[in-house]
This record gives sequence, structure tokens and C-alpha cells, in this order.
Amino acid sequence: MMLTLLSFAVSSPARADGPGSGHRRPGAQQSNRSAPKAAKVDLQLLVVHATDSHERVDPKLKALTRYLSHLRFTGYELLETHRVHIGAHGEDSFTIAGDRKVYIEVLSKDERRVRLRVQIKGKGGKLLDTTLSVNRNGTFIVAGPRYKGGILVLPLTARY
Repeated sequence: MMLTLLSFAVSSPARADGPGSGHRRPGAQQSNRSAPKAAKVDLQLLVVHATDSHERVDPKLKALTRYLSHLRFTGYELLETHRVHIGAHGEDSFTIAGDRKVYIEVLSKDERRVRLRVQIKGKGGKLLDTTLSVNRNGTFIVAGPRYKGGILVLPLTARY
């Protein structure tokens, strides 16, 4: 399975509904939801199905269209939006399409960027385990897990 990582400074293409649907990993430190907002990073994870089975692009993905076109698929559909506020050394997780789980941990942040550890796990075990830097108010795109005749694309936006 091929995973591609792309980093872009783009605006967030969709609003999340509610405070997030994250789940804590057993034994993991929960994000400190009572910490001052300035100390937290607002993370938004989109789950996009990229496919060649149609040529429609979800209007909610308009801000990402020029970046998604580098993936050479013809259709893009927004499946899910997850949003959470995580403080330094906090982590959260999300179950996403294809019965996969995404774990995100904030390792550090400064005025310019945030360092994150991102893991994706599926039925067969770990698909991705990487540390990455996302520019402040930027988006990092992870693409590659196969899903229904295409792939899942996971734009991760960090705002603070």
C-alpha cells in the first residue's frame, strides 16, 4: 500500500459540526479540554474518497481542489469531518471510513508550526506511523489507504 504525504498552507475547506468525535486511546493522555484556548491546537481531519468512478468534486472541497488534482483521480467526495482541540502532549483518535483508526498526538508547537505524530491503523495492523510538521494554519495531506475502488485522502489542518 502506498501512502503519500503532501504539505500545503491552505484554508480549511469545511466546518466541523460539534466539538469532535475523537476517542481516547486506552492508557493515553487525554487532551486537556480545560486548558486556555491559546495553549491548544485546533485540528481538523477530513476524510475524502478519491475515485475514478465519477468526475464530481464535492463543493466543500473547493479550497483543496488544486492540491487534490495532483493525485490524478477524477472524483472527490467528503465522507467525514472530525475536529478536536488538543493541548501540548495531548492526543486523540478517530474511527474513519474503511474501519480504520487515526491517532493524532501533539508533540510540540511554536509560533510557526506544530509537530504531530500521526498513526493510521487498519485490520492488518499499522498502515502509517510518522512525525510531521504542519505550518500554523496550514494543511498536511495524507493519501493512500485503499477504499471502495479508490483511496482515502486525509487533509489535516492545524489552526492556532
